[in-house]
Amino acid sequence: MTTTTLRPQLKTALMRQLGQSSSRKKNLLQKGFTLVELMIVIVIVGILSAVALPNFLNQTGKAKASEAKTLTASAAKEAQVAWTEGGPDLLAEWKVTKGTADSPNAGCPAETDLFTFACDDTDINAVTIEATGKPDSGSLDGLTVQATVDVENGGKIGYCGTAPGMTACG
Repeated sequence: MTTTTLRPQLKTALMRQLGQSSSRKKNLLQKGFTLVELMIVIVIVGILSAVALPNFLNQTGKAKASEAKTLTASAAKEAQVAWTEGGPDLLAEWKVTKGTADSPNAGCPAETDLFTFACDDTDINAVTIEATGKPDSGSLDGLTVQATVDVENGGKIGYCGTAPGMTACG
């Protein structure tokens, strides 16, 4: 059996290598985030969420209100068409025949999951359709979207209400 002796240069290189591998292990353990860094990130995300959430909820309210605006506009346009085709008599007939005989809101759109509708036809030359948010509509509960069409003067439709994105009526 022969024993080999290491040359001094090889011995030194081997010792350096061993010394470096232990420092590499320390570096691997030290990689990552400290608790303070993680807490700072959580605070920043919390602040951004607090700012963004109200804007997001407002946009969802506007999106829901657009359903009411679309349905009231559709009914207002139908009223304008009835007036254009036959004047006040056909408009009065349209109000009755649109719904059932017992319905006080015959010309109004049908109730949806989010809104109930009411029509004001006391003025034969103008029709007002109002959508009111139901409890299931979340932030729109009790808020309104109103469409008014002046059938006698060209049929311009005006919108107002208390729902997000609407201007106040009156």
